[in-house]
Amino acid sequence: MQTESYYQEQARLEALRRYQILDTEPEQAYDNLARLAAFICGTSIALVNFIDENRQWFKAKLGIDVPEMPRNVGLSYLCLERQDIVVINDTLEHEQYAANPAVTGYPHVRFYAGVPLISPNGQILGTLCAIDPQPRKLNQQQVEALLALGRQVISQLELRRHLAERQQTEAFLRESDQRLKLALQAAKLGSWQLDLKTRELAASSQCYINFGLPPEVEFTYSKLLECIHPDDRSYMQESVRQAIENHGDYEAEYRCIWPDNSIHWVLARGTVIYDSENQPIRMIGVTLDVTDRKQAEEELKRQNLRSQLFAEITLKIRESLQLTDILQTTVQEVQKLLHADRVLIFRLWADGSGTVVQEAVLPGWPVVLGQNILDPCFQQNYVEKYRQGRISAIFDIATAEIQDCHKAFLQQFGVKANLVVPILIRDGIWGLLIAHQCAHPRHWNNFETELLLQLANQIGIALSQAQLLEQETRHVQELARSNSELEQFAYVASHDLQEPLRMVTSYLQLLEKKYSSQLDATADQFINYAVDGARRMQNLINDLLNYSRVTTRGQPFVEVDCGEILEQAIANLKFAIEDSGAEITYDSLPIIKADPIQLTQVFQNLIGNAIKFRRDIPPRIHISALRADEGDGGQGGQGGQGRNVDKDVSSPLSTPSTLSPPSPHSALSTQHEWLFCVSDNGIGLEAQYAERIFVIFQRLHGRSKYPGTGIGLAICKKIIERHGGRIWVESESGQGSNFYFTIPDQAGQPS
Repeated sequence: MQTESYYQEQARLEALRRYQILDTEPEQAYDNLARLAAFICGTSIALVNFIDENRQWFKAKLGIDVPEMPRNVGLSYLCLERQDIVVINDTLEHEQYAANPAVTGYPHVRFYAGVPLISPNGQILGTLCAIDPQPRKLNQQQVEALLALGRQVISQLELRRHLAERQQTEAFLRESDQRLKLALQAAKLGSWQLDLKTRELAASSQCYINFGLPPEVEFTYSKLLECIHPDDRSYMQESVRQAIENHGDYEAEYRCIWPDNSIHWVLARGTVIYDSENQPIRMIGVTLDVTDRKQAEEELKRQNLRSQLFAEITLKIRESLQLTDILQTTVQEVQKLLHADRVLIFRLWADGSGTVVQEAVLPGWPVVLGQNILDPCFQQNYVEKYRQGRISAIFDIATAEIQDCHKAFLQQFGVKANLVVPILIRDGIWGLLIAHQCAHPRHWNNFETELLLQLANQIGIALSQAQLLEQETRHVQELARSNSELEQFAYVASHDLQEPLRMVTSYLQLLEKKYSSQLDATADQFINYAVDGARRMQNLINDLLNYSRVTTRGQPFVEVDCGEILEQAIANLKFAIEDSGAEITYDSLPIIKADPIQLTQVFQNLIGNAIKFRRDIPPRIHISALRADEGDGGQGGQGGQGRNVDKDVSSPLSTPSTLSPPSPHSALSTQHEWLFCVSDNGIGLEAQYAERIFVIFQRLHGRSKYPGTGIGLAICKKIIERHGGRIWVESESGQGSNFYFTIPDQAGQPS
């Protein structure tokens, strides 16, 4: 049961978080509900609270100063437990409540009435509660009213959620607002009664106010029709007719014209009263001024359009960084959104001139797209201001306080009002985003100014990103060219050194063979040095050629059995294994896509190093692999029999072995790749040299003790990187080494 309760609580908290209501700013709608709850219950305190893991957070509060309380303080927990309305007339009459900190201390609760706020899916999010420091009682009507207000809180939450998702915004807002206005019985609610036979209309004083009429005017049915906007009269009358005909309720939303010619919106609702013969005799109903809500809906539409425009432009920036598409979308959508006659993007040049690079213009007005424009007046007086971030909003070009030369310049394109914001990038000003009104002067509001400013910022970001992308592309291309040239140089240089070196080596060997007994000991020593140096140079050149050929001469990737590859590498090291008495074991290894020759070289180099850098005991070497996202060896990796190769390279060993996990500081492998490990009991190395050993020609020991060119691990690193993996070592001096490398798991996938 505790587990079930835990999951129920987690589901409740998740439902609460989906509304994104916690720690938001106060909102009038919730404040109104709290005030109405206090009014209905006659209390001095009312709260709309939401309960999370540790607290009760007050979205709306009346008569209390704190923004939140601990979850265990107060009585709202009772609504969670009972999942029903809770009314406590006097907390001091109940021992279990009297000791509550909210009763013994601030706010000294004596009366509590709480309604659980239940989401549509049945989760309790918090409470709507009325509280008072004096005992009280509620009648049934007050209880029902409080329950209705609780449902209104949920309706308001649902409204927020739908607005955030921008789905069914207008319909949900209208329905929620209507329910809220009726529930509150707001001051703007007026009542009326219409006699359907005589057309005599009786209206309350609030109806006069809703229609903008002074009290002394006779409010008749004819006067009502006169107040209604001509375009809405037929709709209103048809709504009345259908309500009567269908025996349904009447509802209409229409514009009315006040005596000062201002337009207001009225919501009218009513019902038809019938006589004993089922004949309609009168209608009764209410009117509500919904002008504020209509304006809010219009503002919301503009906000949604702006959000959609931002989303579209941002998507284009992320998908392609095609500036032409971004700029074209910007001017087209802004022109439609602002209902402007022309919207253009003006690219500024260093000399103060510029070019119109994008334009959206209504038919009938001059087209300026592609024009190169030089306005000396603009260049001298305005460019620097825009460079500093200035925004210009001109209501009427003819009366604006601008230079006459600039005024004349704008008028030649039919501009009567304009709105200009700069497009700034890191290096300064790039250009201007401009809206023109050509048919008449125009006031630009804050929404329009903010829209252009934010879009200009988005364009500036896109321009900067495009520049960075271009620089990065050039850098990558230059790096690829440089790498190609270096590889070619290494190959050519090494190849060209082969012939003269062979000649030097041959003559030195002839000299050693013919004259070694005829010269003194010093001369013999010099000849030996020269022969050894030539031989080491030959090995160095061969290794350098192998290094340069990793990427240029590599074979295509094919599916290979790593077990077979490893056996080939072991066979190549047969004599070294026999001489050292090495014992090699390995787990069942996977099938991967790789270059078989290069993968053999990796295993051969790592095993050869383990044999070379051994202690005074026989080398013990183990090879294993596991899939990063499975945690085991994949094919045969779970409980599979390990395999052993001693100096006979054939004897089995029935001791399974597992891969030693990398330590926390390692570059851990990611999903969908194989992690290989070659571990040994050799001399190891200090952690400070863990990266150095993979650098070409870097050696930690002298050639006299450990022969070699110092290029083997560099070749391994280059091979593994060609396969899309990484290689690293973890070791301690005298404690052996673990060489790790990764290769993506692409077996079974098309090439």
